[in-house]
Amino acid sequence: MKKNERIKQIESLLIAREIKTQDDLVNALLALGIEVTQATVSRDMRDLRLIKVPAKMGGYRYALPETSRQNADIELLSSEIETIKIQGNQLAVKTRPGSAMILKNRLIRRFEQLIFTVLSDDDTVLLIANSDENAVKIHENLTN
Repeated sequence: MKKNERIKQIESLLIAREIKTQDDLVNALLALGIEVTQATVSRDMRDLRLIKVPAKMGGYRYALPETSRQNADIELLSSEIETIKIQGNQLAVKTRPGSAMILKNRLIRRFEQLIFTVLSDDDTVLLIANSDENAVKIHENLTN
């Protein structure tokens, strides 16, 4: 298999599964019938500039850098948000432990024009929108 084809398979695996170690990736590729060694996978991972992000089931997993992921925000929001409550112009967003600060920065970047301020701790984000209507827009966007 050519390198560019193997790279595409690695990208697909990283999107579809939680790959936590190089061994996990090697085994996943072998299961697909792609003959690789740990050294080859290590080089591919370096070339892809993989990063570690929080995994749904705890720990960390490998992911593509945000610049190469078309749906990076959607992927983060769907994987890290547990619940969202809305009251007036405020949204209380419960996240997985350790994810609130990352989420806070994404929310500010994504909804900057609609937000008055955003506060966070380890697992909760309090977003205060400019208006009740803007809070509803943000809530609908996050829950869809």
